[in-house]
Amino acid sequence: MSYIWVHEDAMRLDHPVFQAAGGSAQPVFIWDTQEHDKRGYSFKRRVFIYESAQALNIPIYAGEPHEVLSALSDGSVLYAADTPDPYIQQILAELGRYQDVVKIGTEDLSHIPANADMGRFFRFWNKAKKSALTASWEKDEAGHIIRTERHRS
Repeated sequence: MSYIWVHEDAMRLDHPVFQAAGGSAQPVFIWDTQEHDKRGYSFKRRVFIYESAQALNIPIYAGEPHEVLSALSDGSVLYAADTPDPYIQQILAELGRYQDVVKIGTEDLSHIPANADMGRFFRFWNKAKKSALTASWEKDEAGHIIRTERHRS
């Protein structure tokens, strides 16, 4: 059986990772209290994350993601949404040394510099708003999704 790690950067069931993994893949969410503590997440943010995960109606495990995913997947293929988050990237890279890890990207809402401060939303948004919502996706005549550029006024 393959698994899908649904992390907080891609908490939606219509993410392309689900299509790539196929219907038999088991999605899981991992509640990582230690990482939330390190990042200084407020109680409200933790409630939001938990309620969002709960709404997905998938199994939620508590613990360090590397340990939980290693134990669950036991060497089988692991799918995850690609993310700029260095913590998640590090976990996926470590797991990739022992098993197949497939990262699936999605269309970007905006273009964010790799060194952007992700600690507070307002600082993040000041970087993201410059390119947010400047691109849209449409279907061509053959039904393929294509990216079209829009110019902000």
